[in-house]
Order: sequence, then structure tokens, then C-alpha cells
Amino acid sequence: MGKFYSKIIFLMLPVFAMGQLHIKSATAGTAADQTYVYNKGEILFVTQEIGMDGTPDQDGGNLYLREEGQLIQGDNSSANSGNGIVSVYQENTRNAWDYHMWTSPVGDPLESAGGNGNTGNARFYMSSNMGGGIYQVVDELNSNAASFTGGYDGQISPLTISTTWLYKYIATQGYSGWKKVDAANPLLPGEGFSMKGVGGGTTPTSTAFDFRGRPNNGTIEVAVKKGQRTLVGNPYPSAMNLSYYLLYNSAGNVSGCEGVGTPATGPEVITGEAYFWESDERVQSHYLFDYQGGYGTYVPDGTCGSAGTYTGATYLRYNDDGTVMSAPAFLGGSGTDGIGRRYAPVGQGFFVLGSDNLTDGTEYKIIAKNDFRVFQKEDSNPNSDFRKPGKGSKKTSTQTNVSLSPGQITYDENGFLVLPKFTLETFINKTYTRTLKGVMFDESTMGYDYAADGQNRTLLKTDVNFKLEGENRPFLINNFPYSIDVALALKVDGEKETNFYAMRVTDLNFTPDEGIYLYDKETDEYHDILNQTYEFELPKGSYADRFEVRFKDGNKENLDLAEEVKESFAVYQNNGLAELTILNPLETELKDISVYDITGKLLVSKINEGTSSKVTIPSNTWSDGIYVVRIVTRDNVEYSKKVSVFNKK
Repeated sequence: MGKFYSKIIFLMLPVFAMGQLHIKSATAGTAADQTYVYNKGEILFVTQEIGMDGTPDQDGGNLYLREEGQLIQGDNSSANSGNGIVSVYQENTRNAWDYHMWTSPVGDPLESAGGNGNTGNARFYMSSNMGGGIYQVVDELNSNAASFTGGYDGQISPLTISTTWLYKYIATQGYSGWKKVDAANPLLPGEGFSMKGVGGGTTPTSTAFDFRGRPNNGTIEVAVKKGQRTLVGNPYPSAMNLSYYLLYNSAGNVSGCEGVGTPATGPEVITGEAYFWESDERVQSHYLFDYQGGYGTYVPDGTCGSAGTYTGATYLRYNDDGTVMSAPAFLGGSGTDGIGRRYAPVGQGFFVLGSDNLTDGTEYKIIAKNDFRVFQKEDSNPNSDFRKPGKGSKKTSTQTNVSLSPGQITYDENGFLVLPKFTLETFINKTYTRTLKGVMFDESTMGYDYAADGQNRTLLKTDVNFKLEGENRPFLINNFPYSIDVALALKVDGEKETNFYAMRVTDLNFTPDEGIYLYDKETDEYHDILNQTYEFELPKGSYADRFEVRFKDGNKENLDLAEEVKESFAVYQNNGLAELTILNPLETELKDISVYDITGKLLVSKINEGTSSKVTIPSNTWSDGIYVVRIVTRDNVEYSKKVSVFNKK
């Protein structure tokens, strides 16, 4: 299809596709020639580039995305051009004290990306000094440029954003890694940024931010380094398949990932996890000492077929230097658990972590491509970060599916792979809750699997975490291959002289083969944590090899096995041959066979008979009477039986 010119174009069909799109403005002809494109709640798909002749402060020559209308482009190499803008809304759902992590779907329309005129993905300036930026909505088409203040508080009307909290975090670590975002240090395409909301009160106020600028398109790269964090996000004016993005950039299996292009395996530059900031909006303070928040962790479960797994944050308090205090202040919760994260909405920012397998000090690139773009409305995700207050934020439950067994899979109504999962919550020192999630998937290992296992990036001095094979790092999400004999190691830490823990499985979506237990290796005890809460105390210390999550009660199994062994033995006295016979049909390893008279005197002891199926002992020298035969196995299973001896003369 060739270039497309029109007057006012309203897109209200489910899909509207074209090869190229060129939107003329009044300055490109007469007033009668002025055109704009208005997309209301639908998908506009353009195979190649878009040219726009408008400006941010006029109607003509621009593209307006409304009611979650989205723009998707197919060709990664085509560069959008012109001074015109795409206008796309995203809701601010944070108050003036609360952070959110953002990324811009647009760049400055007056800037060249490569010296070829106003073309390509450009830097994003927060203010409208260069032609784009964040605007306050006036009506369906018109918006006013937001104001900025160096003070601490933003406000709703007129829309005023505090520059005090505008920062980015690129391939670095530690609190000092935050870098100020301003006119001298704008955002490069794909870079995320922190920004506090607007409006007072503890209840978040929904305010639409209008992002105006040249729409980002094609391949977008952001720097990452080994073991360091980078704040990135969805850089497009459409939703993005976050699972595809994470799997591709961790060299994972991307078969089955839906998007614009054909799935292809990418470079291994990150671990395949995404970290989302969560905080308590009730805290009305700008002082780091008062903040209560933390990072939730999302993983795709190693496959695009799954909806992925998300574990919400445990809210922490921070020292003035950004380090975590020894004890959180948030009582009895663990953040916004259950949020759907498979699709990143427009403007969503999140952290990624550089792969362990990169070279120290070398800069690599995490890649976003049009392949990852999808049409997905936030209305279909009631727990979106940008969901208006009162319309979501409820916890989702993985209620038991009686037809799903451990280690099996099924599919939901959307065609997503449903993996057996359980949620393990521990209430620590009667103050806060740590949430762990176990996911059963045969393609996983017991070690660290990129894009499947999720690290804990806000470790506490008193905490409970999964401990994976070959790893010293703490994990919140453990993807593992199931068998009833599998043991999931836990690392339990305690900072106080006496530490209190209350542990229970709070959610699961499968019917266990037997149960779910906490096994204490020191006491050799199994505690049911599926049907009841197990409470225990530990003295100060770190317990890396003591506790495990098990799926059967080993002691009960041992008792059953012991009974089976005991029932298998046959002991009889042949007085005609003056011979005692012990039959061992299971060939259980025998440690000791002893014979006692009625007074308890030991007459015979045969040691280490091995796995002999038959043992005979002469009785011709014994006096007539009753004797006790005692058998002890290598596993200390004991069996006794009385026999009567009558030696014929």
C-alpha cells in the first residue's frame, strides 16, 4: 500500500492497517487540507514509516491515540519523520509523595536522531522547550505544556511536575547511581526515569499525562553491564510483550512469543527478570528515612507460553544513604502481589539486571524491537500500574484446580500455559510478610534458570528465601522440575536474639500428591504448612542448610516402610531339625540378629548378615523353653518374635 493522505481520519475499526502514513497539516497546504488521525480504542498498524507535518500545539498533521488506541509499526528499519507528534495518554496514579517508574513512548519532534533532519528516534525532554514533552489535557485534541518546579511537590492543576524527583539509572549500582534528568541530560530512547506524582492526600489521584512527540519505532538499545541494574521500560506508543522482551535479551526460548515479527533468539545480556518499584502511598513524606517500599519481581517462567510469575514487594524502610534499615516498618503485608506483568503498558518503567556471563566493565545493549509490540488494553488487566484508582489493584488467587496435578500443565481460556504454582508466605517477627512462589516446570533445573527464577533484590537481615543449587544469592521465585521427592532448600536469616516466623502456603492451583511440608533437618521433623500455619523461633544467625520445602512427609513414609519390612520377616523354629530359621524376602540389609532366653540373657548374636534372604541358627544346645528373636536392620527397624524350643531326646 502506498502513502495515505486524508482529511480527518477516525479509526474505530478493530484493525486499521496501511503501508506508510503521511499526515499533512495546514502549513503544508490550505486550511482545507489540514488533517489529523484520531484513533479511539483501536489498533493502527503501519508497515513502514510515519511522516507528520504538524506541531505539538496544533491539531493538523498529528496522530491522536485515545481510549487506549495504540500504534504498532512493522519495519524495524523505517524511521518516522516530521515535526508532527503522536499524542498518547497515560494515567498518573501516584500522589505527590509517591514514586513511579516511567519511560517515554515518544521523542522530541524537532530533534534529528542522526543528522538527517527531523527523523528517527530522538531524545525526550521533560519540558516542551524542544517541541515535545509532557502536557496537561484540555480536551480531546488540545493540551497545554506541563509546568515544572524545583520544589518538592507537584500539583494537578495547572499540571506541575517536580524536577526534584526526575532521575535515571543506567548500568550502575548503589544509591549514587541515580543521575538527574534535565535539559542537559535528557532521556535517550528506551531509558526509564523516576517521577513522583501530583496531588495531595493519601489516596492516589488519577491524572492523565499527555506524552507528545515523534513516536518511537524499531530497534531501541539501552546500556547494560555485568551484574548492574538499568532502569528501562516500554518505549513504544503501544503495549509491549514483556515476556518476549525478557526472554529475547536473556537468550531464552522465544518460540510461541506473539508479536509483529518472527521469534528469534537474542543475545544474553540480562538475567530475564524485571523489577518493579512498589510503595505505600499513605506515607506523606519526601524524606528517604520515611519511605516504605520495595521491588517486586517478575519472570516469564522461561517460556512465552506462560503468563509468568510475579512476587510483590515487601515494603522496607531506608537509611539516608539509600541502604535498607534492619527492620521494615510495614505491618503484615507484601506489596501488590498478583499484578499481571506479561504486557507492559505505554509508559511503564522497570529495572533489569545485567547477565553474570558478561565481561566486567564492558558495556552491552539491551534491545527493544517492533517484534515485541502488541495491542493490549489496560482495561483487560485490572491490576495495571496505571489502572485508575477504584478499578483494580485486587490480589489474584491461584485457587486450587482439582484437575491439575503437580508437575502437569494445562491451558487457560486465553491459551496461556498454566503451570502448577504455590505461594509460601512467612510472617516475620510479627511485623512484615515475605512472599515466595514455587513454580513446577519440567524444562527448569534445580539451579538458576534465566527468565524463570526470580532474585530478591531487597534482602533483609531477618528474611526467608529460596536457596538454589550452586547459588548463594536469595531467590523469591523458584522454577523447578517436580517429583514427589524434590527438596526446595530455604535460607532463613535472623538478626534479633530471638526471631519469630509463622509460615504457611496461602495459595496453590493444583492438588498435591500428598501435601506440602517444612522439613527441619536438625530435628528430623516434618511440619504441615498446607493445612495450617507452622510457628517457630530461631536464635540469631543464618540457617542455609536446615530447612526445606517437601511434598511428602518423610517420617510417615519411613514408618510405612518400616511396617512393610517388619511384616515381611518370617521366623520359625524347626524342633525336628533343632534349627531356627529367619526369612528375609525383601532382602533388607540386616545389622543384627539376637536370641534371648526368657530371663533376657543373650544366647546368640549374628552381626552384619547383609541382605541374605535366609538365615539359620542351630538350637540343639538350647534348653527347652521360650526364646525371643530380635532383628535389627541397617535402618534401625526392629522386629521381635517369640519361639518355642523343644529338643527331642
